[in-house]
Amino acid sequence: MNFVIMLFGAVLVIIAIILLIKPEIGFDFARKHFLSKGFQYGGSVFSVALAAPFYFASATSNFPALLEIFALFSLAGGVICIVLPPEDFRSIISWELRVFVPYGRVLGIWYGLIGGFLIYAVS
Repeated sequence: MNFVIMLFGAVLVIIAIILLIKPEIGFDFARKHFLSKGFQYGGSVFSVALAAPFYFASATSNFPALLEIFALFSLAGGVICIVLPPEDFRSIISWELRVFVPYGRVLGIWYGLIGGFLIYAVS
């Protein structure tokens, strides 16, 4: 399970690098793909499925309580996104894209920090 968390952390670091170099690429990708029903339900299933590796990796991690909290938030977020009507999900994503576009590089820094932390926590 630690490998899955390390892989997820590495993906976050790659996203961070993209956002730091050229944030427009990430936001164009988000506008193109994140407003679909497939993303809503696929992302929800991924989030619910990711809760298990977080929970099971917490026992051997450097920060067990924090990884259990990540697992709970991942599970809760996935369930909430599954039960949201697609129109509400699209309006939330559209709002987030409008609000966070000016802060693309700041988001890149945060994604890098979180990804690096996850890699450190389970290594």
